[in-house]
Amino acid sequence: MERLTARSEDYLKTIYKLEQENKVVRVKDLAQALGVKSPTVVGSLYGLKEAGLVIQGSYGYVTLSDEGKVLAEELIGRERILVDFFEKILNLGEEEARTNACSIEHYITPACRERLISFIKFLSHCHYGSPRWLEHFKEFVETGEKPQCDNCPQKYGSN
Repeated sequence: MERLTARSEDYLKTIYKLEQENKVVRVKDLAQALGVKSPTVVGSLYGLKEAGLVIQGSYGYVTLSDEGKVLAEELIGRERILVDFFEKILNLGEEEARTNACSIEHYITPACRERLISFIKFLSHCHYGSPRWLEHFKEFVETGEKPQCDNCPQKYGSN
């Protein structure tokens, strides 16, 4: 399958989330959740149906195909990892973390995205606890001052 547009990915994630909440998803529900008009949704659904990711029933209910559901879960999982990174590592607020996660996942290359996700997973699964440099980074963000460290150069950027 060819790469989906950022908007198509947003549709899949939104359909998935609405299915979890409401069990049925209508075009008007999708339009409201995405902040667009119903005709826009109808046009966007066409491509997703053609790709075999979405099924639209006779009553207009929209559901994800099995392939669409798997893809939506993958997209939501990647977004969740990025949100956690922005909240827990960069100390951004929840809304700002979500906004940035949604944006960045669409506009970095797949290789960069996967490397970033691997790095985040590594940080969260590291058996040695939070790395010392990460604690120093958090202190630096909060105070603007270089933390005291016996093994650190006097100035960042020094050799």
